[in-house]
Amino acid sequence: MPNAVVMTGYGPPEVLKWAQVPLTEPGAGQVRIKVKAAGISPTDLALRAGYLKGWPLPDAVLGFEAAGTVDAVGPGVTGTSVGDGVTALLFGLGGYAEYAVASIWTRKPESVSWVDAAALPSSAEAAAGVLRQLDIKSGETLLLFGGGGSVGVIATQLALAAGVTVISAVGEHDEALARELGATPVRYGAGLAGRVRALGAVDAVFDAAGTGVLADAIALAGGPGRVITLSDPAAADFGVTLSEPAPDRAPGALDETIALLAEGRLRLRAHKPVPMQQAAEAHRQLESGNVHERIILTLE
Repeated sequence: MPNAVVMTGYGPPEVLKWAQVPLTEPGAGQVRIKVKAAGISPTDLALRAGYLKGWPLPDAVLGFEAAGTVDAVGPGVTGTSVGDGVTALLFGLGGYAEYAVASIWTRKPESVSWVDAAALPSSAEAAAGVLRQLDIKSGETLLLFGGGGSVGVIATQLALAAGVTVISAVGEHDEALARELGATPVRYGAGLAGRVRALGAVDAVFDAAGTGVLADAIALAGGPGRVITLSDPAAADFGVTLSEPAPDRAPGALDETIALLAEGRLRLRAHKPVPMQQAAEAHRQLESGNVHERIILTLE
């Protein structure tokens, strides 16, 4: 039987255990992937801690994204064969494992590493999806909270490429990165709204940061209509849209962004590999607040 990082319950990182799991067969329109690398997202940490309950326990397997080689194909799959290198979005989770079943995937170009391929899918889908939901257009100005995060880095580049001016709210650590990407950085903290207003009017706000920014976002955008958050649980209280992962949020985003990555036209947030068997320690490091890189779990 293959192994996976299973979540034995809600709680601290120690609930993640490397254990044997059944091998799942791909269904219609699915492929099974022999995983080489899998990304860790902030949502994974929230799920494990119990902030977002509803996943079957025990033995749930986290991970919204993975890259590896196709090991088996289900009925109705065309254009993909056993042995192909792919990167996949896993809306049903399951990436922290030796094998994962996917319904949405795309071919991994040779020039893209396994680690980069695993770092792309969920962040690219979220970035592209929210930009589409905001209906942001060339000539407009986007205020982006969390511009130095995985989603923010990709959203900045996609928006700029579409002719949008980006004001990126970041901490001191990410100020230089925002400038390098082509955005105008503004520092978090007291007086942020005034610093943004000094740069000009804002047409839409993308909150990729998490919590505590919606009041400023609404004030700067002139109302909640073009403010979208990825994860603030207070969204409904502010009349703001909470955008959640869904297959129809950004169809084609993975195909488009993997091509940009292969061509050197897309930059990812800095990340480092950690063996998948050390997933609990990886979660612990991320929750410490002392790690400024993404962590990608890897298998030999």
